[in-house]
Amino acid sequence: MIGQLRVPCAYQGGKQRVAAQIVDLLLEANPGPNTRFYDLCCGSAAVSIELVKRGIESSRICMLDISSWGVFWTAICSGTFDMDVFDQFLSELPGDKRELKAHMLELAALPIGEHEAELYPVLQACSFGGKQIWRNGNRWANACFRDFWQPTATSIRRSPANPMQPSSIELRRRVGILAQHMRGAACLNMDIMAILSNPIPNDSVVYVDPPYQDTTGYAFGFDVNAFIRKFREVSEAPLFVSEGAPLNSDAVLLNFGGAKGGISGIRKGKHQEWINRF
Repeated sequence: MIGQLRVPCAYQGGKQRVAAQIVDLLLEANPGPNTRFYDLCCGSAAVSIELVKRGIESSRICMLDISSWGVFWTAICSGTFDMDVFDQFLSELPGDKRELKAHMLELAALPIGEHEAELYPVLQACSFGGKQIWRNGNRWANACFRDFWQPTATSIRRSPANPMQPSSIELRRRVGILAQHMRGAACLNMDIMAILSNPIPNDSVVYVDPPYQDTTGYAFGFDVNAFIRKFREVSEAPLFVSEGAPLNSDAVLLNFGGAKGGISGIRKGKHQEWINRF
């Protein structure tokens, strides 16, 4: 069952295709039996999930995200995620895929209630191109959804473009398994700079996946260089930072298998993933 652990849904900037390479480096930095791993700006938590798949106890993982991902993971890891409410949201999805976009637009237009954790993965799974949907006050922002599309006789693409990735059945399966195996991890729904107010043990390994420079479509950002400087003032623990370009001479280019173009179709070369070691 643990081998079936996967991120809940598609998410622009998610690390599921390079998580194994990142975790190789994290484990190499400190392979001790009691090492604590920090996954900061965790998003869909591909790195934390990969750690658990490698046999790291969830109690040795601390996740952090200021967005609704942090709300979702806090509920999953603490055991307070309401699966009945989640199932209700899924059951109300229209059976006709052509009606899904209109349903999601109506859902996203409603004020955010007490079940943000249960609704968010449904919204994000329907987001066009996996772009981040975020909370702005008590409203959802950047909520853009895809139409159902079927190929015509002259279409180059021969398979339909589904408006939900993954399907509601697969999303339910993934979240159910995550609720079982990720419980016990710590998750902090707060600004990343606040974590530096408390000492981070030197025998920890810290990974940060900030919004990349010169990218758009994220609700929150921060000065990664300022974070690195401040981090070094409070801890000597190994620090790894993902970025779309090298930040220092000890950066490693990961083998990223993504398609050309990116979500906007502007870039001509493959997207690069670098992990910078400090």
